[in-house]
Amino acid sequence: MARPIRQVVFRLGVAVLPAVAFGLTLAAAQERTTGDGVYTAEQAESGREAYREQCSACHATNLMGGEMAPSLLGPNFIGGWSGTTLFEFADFVNATMPQDAPGRLTSEELNDILAFILERNEFAAGSEPLAIDLDNEGYPIIID
Repeated sequence: MARPIRQVVFRLGVAVLPAVAFGLTLAAAQERTTGDGVYTAEQAESGREAYREQCSACHATNLMGGEMAPSLLGPNFIGGWSGTTLFEFADFVNATMPQDAPGRLTSEELNDILAFILERNEFAAGSEPLAIDLDNEGYPIIID
């Protein structure tokens, strides 16, 4: 009788340990924040040009906003999105911007512009480019 119980425990252990390890990996991935270097400096530089072409007419070249659009800088901007994810922010931008043609930005332009906004809000760059896919939410990056 002891032998079958050991086999069951062993088999459960073999099945459960990878799941636990995978779960821990998911939990760690889910805890990523904008403070973890989620874009590259090169991407932010590309985003500067895309922002100038697509966003600056309303949000101003210095991101301070104006009569037509709010500022994209500082605690009021970040605080308004704090606790949400970059995916949610990207989805909002895609659905509403540019104001004259929502959804016009390519995936690369959108990610580059978000990288530029993060850089201007003094979030540190990292080694991997931001790669939000609006068709697949993936692991969340929390705005902090």
